[in-house]
Amino acid sequence: MIGSLHIVSRDFISRWKRLHRFHARNTRRMEAGLSLIVCLSIIVVALYGDEAIARNIKSIAPPFYDFFSTITRLGESGWIFATCFACIVAALALRQRGWGRRVDAMLGLFAGRALFVLSVNAVAGLLSIAFKMFFGRARPRLLDMVGPFHFDMFSWKSSVLSFPSGHTVTAFATVTALAFMAPRLGTWLFVLAVLIAASRVITGAHYLSDVIAGAALGLATVIVLRRAFAARQIVFRSRKSGIEARGAGLISSAFAGVTGTGVKI
Repeated sequence: MIGSLHIVSRDFISRWKRLHRFHARNTRRMEAGLSLIVCLSIIVVALYGDEAIARNIKSIAPPFYDFFSTITRLGESGWIFATCFACIVAALALRQRGWGRRVDAMLGLFAGRALFVLSVNAVAGLLSIAFKMFFGRARPRLLDMVGPFHFDMFSWKSSVLSFPSGHTVTAFATVTALAFMAPRLGTWLFVLAVLIAASRVITGAHYLSDVIAGAALGLATVIVLRRAFAARQIVFRSRKSGIEARGAGLISSAFAGVTGTGVKI
């Protein structure tokens, strides 16, 4: 196990140092435009929607509140980090067990994909904390005392760490990363992310503008890291037509071969 981890780590570092020519389409203008729209949306929602929504949401029926109180737990990053780490360790431990080169390649790809999900959550999480501390926005529960635009910059107090929504950052970073690697699940994954984001507003933990900012931060982090990984041919690869996941279909076919069921996942 230790030897396999050392080899994989050495290979990852070696690949990361080798920057390949990148063939991504020129999307800078479009991305700049989208960024401007998102920023304007956050400002407009904050000015005209946050307070009204925060006050009206208090009258939501208890069954709906209970449902979203459960959904919101899926946005906690702890279980995502633990799952990704467990997948990486398990995949590396199962390599070179005599199942063939194809299965070993599948396990390596699986570990790489888990590493990518872990990486985007780590980076997005750190950025989220940095923004939270910088802005120090008071949470909705303090609305009647300080209003929706109270900022206590560079504070560690949980009551003033509202912007952006950390759970939303985690949800959108995770589902976007998974959707890039498993496009067929994309729609359902984003539905789940939207439910988690909505739960932060419905449970009174965040304003709507906090959630919009969190979703944007999670998406942006994945897009940037996906390009960085693709430029080094790790998990993704760049083509003239864009970026694609490496080893498409490998996990399904290799797993079917090991189990003998022929069932693809």
